[in-house]
Amino acid sequence: MNSELTALETRTLNYLGFKGNPDEEQIAMVRKAIEEVRASARPSFTVKYFSIKDCPIDLNFKSLSDLFIKSGSDSVCFMISTLGQSIDNRIDRLKDSDPAKMVLFDAASNAYIEEVTNEYQKKLHLNEQTFRFAPGYGDVPLSLQKQIFDNIPEISRMGLVLDDGFLMHPFKSMTGIIGFKSC
Repeated sequence: MNSELTALETRTLNYLGFKGNPDEEQIAMVRKAIEEVRASARPSFTVKYFSIKDCPIDLNFKSLSDLFIKSGSDSVCFMISTLGQSIDNRIDRLKDSDPAKMVLFDAASNAYIEEVTNEYQKKLHLNEQTFRFAPGYGDVPLSLQKQIFDNIPEISRMGLVLDDGFLMHPFKSMTGIIGFKSC
């Protein structure tokens, strides 16, 4: 890839499935989409900490147990992030008016939620943290989202809701489960 690209631009191209070196016109299109996402996004975050031993949310899944044991984690952080409803609204409008632009905006939104979530996670300064694991990975069912929502009331104050399939709305939202050492 072009060495002039930022990590966000590269991630956006990856979401688009782009292979090879983008030309200047392609780079300009990606940059414009990212600029629009940044202008539309209203990122918000919430976190909740528990000791693994006393966590009211079911953590008894092999994927999580292996992760926590390997890292020596004794605590868990649930981190929820969203770009807000305005991003979903923009994608819906573009779907009918400009499908090509919608694909670019959607890819840039996916990359942007990762970027802002990564930056927020760094600010938490968690001791010897694991990578951010999400319901739906490995053997951890997506239905775990319901327990997370039920035990972290701050999530609903962010404007997030779950549908019957346990998907979050707005769609450009993430749940992360992070193990760490409390001291």
